[in-house]
Amino acid sequence: MKTKFTINSEIFSENGSLEKCFEYYEKYYKDEGWQLNKEDQEVFMIVDKEININEGDRTYIGEFRVVRWKCIDILNDMIEYALEQE
Repeated sequence: MKTKFTINSEIFSENGSLEKCFEYYEKYYKDEGWQLNKEDQEVFMIVDKEININEGDRTYIGEFRVVRWKCIDILNDMIEYALEQE
C-alpha cells in the first residue's frame, strides 16, 4: 500500500491568483519532492510504503505539519492524508 500526502492549503489559500500559486510551488516546494497537479490544484507526495497516522497527529516532511484529514482508498491501494502547517 502507498501513502499520499497533500498540502493543498499551503499553496492555494493565501498566494493570490493561480499563476502566483504555481510560482510559489515552483520556488518553495518542487525541489523538496512535492508534485503539482495543476488541473486538480493539488500538491502531493507519494511514498511507496504504508504509513499509519491519525487525524490530529503531527508529522515532519520538511517542516512540522498536522494531519487534518485521512482517507483509505481501497480500490487504488493507497492511504491519503491532508496536511496543514503547524
